[in-house]
Formats: sequence, structure tokens, C-alpha cells
Amino acid sequence: MNKDEDNRTENQSHVEAAEFSIFYGAKQAVNRATLSIPSGEVTAIIGPSGCGKSTFLRAINRMNDLVPGCRTEGRLLFDGQDLYSPHVDVVTLRRRVGMVFQRANPFPKSIFDNVAYGPRLHGRVSRADCGRK
Repeated sequence: MNKDEDNRTENQSHVEAAEFSIFYGAKQAVNRATLSIPSGEVTAIIGPSGCGKSTFLRAINRMNDLVPGCRTEGRLLFDGQDLYSPHVDVVTLRRRVGMVFQRANPFPKSIFDNVAYGPRLHGRVSRADCGRK
């Protein structure tokens, strides 16, 4: 995101998709999704296996950028900013948009270092304090 990322109002959508599609090569995984997820609300995306739920969620933090041949059409906004604009800082976006997966995706570190990673990264505790019992 950019420096103006925190200027949304209370009633503005946190995430908004408008005719948003995702393709893996010629295969369309998400077909013209349109939805608005309000700020401060809990929203569930449900559907059968293989219908594009996880693909859509990965699009919110641009994880699909790492998939060869993946492309998008339409608009996907996060706090009013087009996530697929060339001006989006993907690293900053991924710091703001977390992902929880169905299967564990640990970093190649110890269990302790995986658990301590978030607090350390965000300066919640010092590195020295994070190692205390």
C-alpha cells in the first residue's frame, strides 16, 4: 500500500470486488465476483471445494502474483485502493493482509521461531524478551 493507506471512513468497504475474475492460463478460477466486505464485520465465504474461495482470498494479498500464468480482470479494492494498481507496495500490503491456511504453512524455522515471528516482526516484544520463559 502507499502512504495514504489509512484514510478510509468507518462505513467504507474494507474489501470490495467489482466484476473481479482470476485466470490460470485459459482456466477461469473466479468468474466476475462482485462483493463488498464492510470494515469491522465478520464475513464468511462459503462454497463447494474448488469453487475459487481460496483463490479469491489469495488475490487480496496478491499471493497469486507468484503463480505463473495467473492474471486478473476487474477491480479488487482494499480500503479504497485498487490492489492491482502498479503503485501498490506488495510488501506493505502483505503486512496488512494476513492469511490463515487450512494446512499449516510454517516458515523453515523452529516451532519457537515460528510462534515468535509475528510479535518480533511488529515490535510487540524485544527479541531478548521473546526468548524469556
